[in-house]
Amino acid sequence: MARRARRTPDDEVDEGPLEEDLERFGGVTRPCPKCGAELYDDVAVCWKCGHILGTQEDEKGRPWVIITAIVVVGVLLLVGLRFI
Repeated sequence: MARRARRTPDDEVDEGPLEEDLERFGGVTRPCPKCGAELYDDVAVCWKCGHILGTQEDEKGRPWVIITAIVVVGVLLLVGLRFI
């Protein structure tokens, strides 16, 4: 049977990205929409609160995308009908 390594108080606990990493990769981070923690762009889950990124909850603040798409489709339909 394998033995587990015992944790000691000296063991380091990961508490998120280091300040040096945030400065080095400053252009590739974004805040978590739920707790505001700095996250790298390619993560799927927030390291601090566990929020799953890329869900519909994150998209609620972007209704302008839908409105823009509807306007573009409407313009294209009007232009297309004009040439018929």
